[in-house]
Amino acid sequence: MTQNTTIPSPILLEARNLAKHYPVSQGWFKPRAMARALDGVSFTLTPGKTLAVVGESGCGKSTLARQVTMIETPTSGELWMDGINIADASRATLKQVRPLVQMVFQNPYASLNPRKKVSAMLEEPLAIHTELNKAERSEQAKAMMARVGLRPEHYSRFPHMFSGGQRQRIAIARALMLDPKVIVADEPVSALDVSIQAQVLNLLMDLQESSGVAYLFISHNLSVVEHIADEVLVMYLGKCVEQAPKKDIFSRPLHPYTRALLASTPRIDPAQRQQKMMLPGELPSPLAPPPGCAFNNRCPHANEHCRLQIPPLRPFEGRLLACHRVEEIS
Repeated sequence: MTQNTTIPSPILLEARNLAKHYPVSQGWFKPRAMARALDGVSFTLTPGKTLAVVGESGCGKSTLARQVTMIETPTSGELWMDGINIADASRATLKQVRPLVQMVFQNPYASLNPRKKVSAMLEEPLAIHTELNKAERSEQAKAMMARVGLRPEHYSRFPHMFSGGQRQRIAIARALMLDPKVIVADEPVSALDVSIQAQVLNLLMDLQESSGVAYLFISHNLSVVEHIADEVLVMYLGKCVEQAPKKDIFSRPLHPYTRALLASTPRIDPAQRQQKMMLPGELPSPLAPPPGCAFNNRCPHANEHCRLQIPPLRPFEGRLLACHRVEEIS
């Protein structure tokens, strides 16, 4: 395990050129192909702030979540937390660091064990990672239920006795039981009714304000992102194409792909509507990405230079951007 760098204290977690490649069989007598699901993504998470990751299905959002939560090991790159590169840490080190990063899953109907009561689900993290006795675990679990808006009588019930919004509150309570520094929320409200989405989002924001936890918020719903995010990272085919504060992304998107995403978001206020953009084709396969800029076969501004050379992610007008022609089209 290499440990030659220490993260400054304001930074809770830092990813440096994270990549995850999956070998894929192509059939008999054919060489295995490599799917580049995540291809060099960097970002930082700071206390009390939310970094939203957006993009089409298949762009690598959930793969990124699995690396940050240590469910999978990155193919390359670094993931620093508490001065430790957890991307190549030992199993014993990972066991110490894992309580600091928790996850809220997309589907509250699938992420909760139907055979366990709420009491067991909330106390289980404490039983594994702490030395609290049964009474102390029960006390902390009930206190957490109160924080997320659940009543005391819910403590001994099974998941099937709750609505979708209540189940997601249970999932959020479970994620907070170990007082984590970072929570990865992978589409946490997409399976809920719109009226319930607002309640869960407001709950997440209130908990962040009171605890200082950082969120890595993964979503394809830009309206939700605009409500909760502080900074936005736009991904396309495993790479970051634009990263900026939320207000800059939504008021003046610069990358053609970011513009297309925002143009597809319905707006009530005519002044906030983006010019419509129709992207031809579909997201390319990560098994065979196009040469040059990965977006060149769908971009209305692409030229020969875009088709030959991969654009670097570089600073531009207070943001990070990967586009050869941004000076001309901005």
